[in-house]
Amino acid sequence: MSSNPPELIRLERRDLDMLLTYESGDQFTVTYDDIRYSCPCAKCSPLRNEDESSKSLRRQIEALSPEKPKVKPVGKYALAFEWDSGCSSGIYRFERIWALANNQDPDDGRAYVHGVW
Repeated sequence: MSSNPPELIRLERRDLDMLLTYESGDQFTVTYDDIRYSCPCAKCSPLRNEDESSKSLRRQIEALSPEKPKVKPVGKYALAFEWDSGCSSGIYRFERIWALANNQDPDDGRAYVHGVW
């Protein structure tokens, strides 16, 4: 995962995904399902550690009604997504969003251990 992504200059919320534009000129589409699945909170992250719980988490997310979240900045380092249903606890560092946009593992292959991230 890139530790120093280019600056995110525009986030366009669409019905099922968001279009991200970076200062480098790169544009990426990230689905809301992928954002929800990669939630970095202490409740969701451990569910991605094991194959079966990871698959179950993905099914739960895909069963939710599609919705466009509210997006709020968290300082100058992250974004928070607020959903009407499902988890809204995650704080997504810009590096995490960049990794998702580039189809990389935002957890960088590490299992979640409380207090480590």
